Amino acid sequence: MPGYERILVASSKGGVGKSTAALGLAAEFARLGKRSLLLDLDVTSRSLDLLTGCADNALFTFADLLSGTSPETTVTRPFPSLPGLMLLPAPASRRLAELEEERGTSAADLIREGLDKILAWEGFDILVCDTGGGLDLACAAAPYFPFILVAAEQSQTSIRAAEYAASRLERCGGRAIRLCVCAFDLSAVKKEKRAGVIEMIDASSLQCVGVIPFDPRLQKIQDAGQLPPRKSPVTAACRNIARRLMGYDVRLFDGIPALSRRRRLAL
Repeated sequence: MPGYERILVASSKGGVGKSTAALGLAAEFARLGKRSLLLDLDVTSRSLDLLTGCADNALFTFADLLSGTSPETTVTRPFPSLPGLMLLPAPASRRLAELEEERGTSAADLIREGLDKILAWEGFDILVCDTGGGLDLACAAAPYFPFILVAAEQSQTSIRAAEYAASRLERCGGRAIRLCVCAFDLSAVKKEKRAGVIEMIDASSLQCVGVIPFDPRLQKIQDAGQLPPRKSPVTAACRNIARRLMGYDVRLFDGIPALSRRRRLAL
């Protein structure tokens, strides 16, 4: 898919799985041999340094990039076993506000300045950018990203919020905008408490590029600052999305046995 080399992950709501999706995608691109840069622009709930276990040893953030530190110096490689994955953590919201005051400019302008510096750097093949709940900074970044992934939970209200997010991002210059359903809970579908995939997609005008299943073990893994195991359903789902974006013909639940076996129910 043209433009997959720069992916913005966004949502109008917080807590819908954006950071899980962004980290999972960046990790899978790295496993596929790409130099993968994961950029955290969620300044209100920055978490990727925690999810990657490098909160104590990441010396620089996006704010240091704005202050003149080179991109090559600001990034950290959180997993020695996955050297192709790089992270540029988000700055504290207070630090971004200080830069706004010092320069007499807006956060949106600072985001654009930083992205200009990153895109001028030739040290990566893939850029995956995580944003916060809300769309102001995502809208500032949208024109820089040929592909935008809007994350949504397994509910009709969240799908509707994703449609709103897509509409606003398109007005801000966003182009290929796709839906990703996060934390899909098959057991809730079986109990008729949640909608199936097709039901959600039918209710949305957005094309769905992937479904990331709910995994009760994920919270503990993330709290430990680790990546899910290679055989995890979350990892398999992110691999499917990454490969689909690269142009491979990959089925929605490929490599996810629990969903593949019950495909008709999940759909």
